[in-house]
Amino acid sequence: MISFQRLLGREDQFFGLLEASAQECVRSVEALRQIVSRPGEKPSLEVFVEARRRDKEVTQKLEEMLIHTFVTPIEREDLEELAEKLYKIPKTVEKFAERYAVVAERMADVHFEPHAEAIAKGMDLLLLMVRALRAGDIAAIKGRQSELRALARGAETNVAESLALLYRPGADPLKSIIVKDFYNLIEKALERCREAAAVIAHILLKNS
Repeated sequence: MISFQRLLGREDQFFGLLEASAQECVRSVEALRQIVSRPGEKPSLEVFVEARRRDKEVTQKLEEMLIHTFVTPIEREDLEELAEKLYKIPKTVEKFAERYAVVAERMADVHFEPHAEAIAKGMDLLLLMVRALRAGDIAAIKGRQSELRALARGAETNVAESLALLYRPGADPLKSIIVKDFYNLIEKALERCREAAAVIAHILLKNS
C-alpha cells in the first residue's frame, strides 16, 4: 500500500530540489555582479564552478527521483524541462566569467554592472516564481512573470544602446568583437530566466 504521507514527502522533495537549483542560480549571478563591480581585475572562477557543480548535483538527484517515484506533483516532462532551464542559467553565467577572466584587463573601461544587476533582479524574480509553484499561487507567478518580461525588455534596450557605442569612429575592432560577445551572453542569461519563467507559468496553467 502506498503511504499518503510518503507521497506528500516526495512532493515536497521535488519542489525543494527545484528551489535549491534556483538558489544556486542566484549565487552564480551574485558572483557575476561581484566580478564586474571590479573592472580590470582578473576574477577567480571557483565560485562559478562550484555553483554549477552543486546545481548539476541537484538536477541529477531530481532525475533519479523521477526514475524511482511513481507519483509526481506535476508531470515528469515538465519537471525535467524546468530543471534543465534552471541548470542552463549558471552554465551561461560561468561562460561569461571564464571569458572575462581571460580579458579582464582589456575590459577595465567597460561597465557591465547595470547588465549584471538586471540579470540578478531577473533571477530574484524567478526564485520567487519557483517558490510560488510549490504553493500553486497563480497570481504571484503571473505577476512575477510580467515583471521579468518588463525587466528583460529594459535590459535589452540597455544592451542595444551599449552595443551602439562599439561602432563609434576610432573604436578598437578586436575589443568591440570581444565586448559584443559579452553582451550576447548577457542577453542569453536573461533569455534563460525568461524560458524558465515560461515553463513555470505553463505548469501552473496546465494544472489549474
